[in-house]
Amino acid sequence: MKLQSQSVWLDGLQRHLKDLREDAYEGVSGSDRDRRYEAAFELLTPIAVEVLQQLNASLLRGTGAVSVWPPGPDGHGGSVGSWVMTWPELSQSTNRISGSVLQPLTISAVFPQGFTHPHLVAGGPVNPRAPTLVAWPMQVTSRQDAEHHRPVLWAIATAELHDRIYQSSWRIIPA
Repeated sequence: MKLQSQSVWLDGLQRHLKDLREDAYEGVSGSDRDRRYEAAFELLTPIAVEVLQQLNASLLRGTGAVSVWPPGPDGHGGSVGSWVMTWPELSQSTNRISGSVLQPLTISAVFPQGFTHPHLVAGGPVNPRAPTLVAWPMQVTSRQDAEHHRPVLWAIATAELHDRIYQSSWRIIPA
């Protein structure tokens, strides 16, 4: 994985700010934003799947299953699409604090209702009325833009994996 120069990150934030000033997503407004979001999701899919498959091969001895959940309704008037991985040890474990079932490792592209553009997040749908949103702006209009997001996808995937270890134990990692 090659490290990106800081200009790539600054460019993404500048594009994000331009979107907010212009109330547009990468130059498009209205319902065209949804089509731009879906196209960005498609551009990111091969990279997100590769990141999850590399985690699977490196840490899970290939026991994981990676799937793509295309953008669809998030239950709050917006959209969410996700790249998901699960494996036997995860599926058989519960949260050590609450006793609830552990969720699959999930990287999501969320486009909440009322937002100017989508974001990449850990987990699934987000509450657009929450006091904070820990996310990365999804400024993707080309394969090159998608490739620039590889480190973000790695960061989200490894944070998700660490969270599942925290919720259960290190024993969910078979390697």
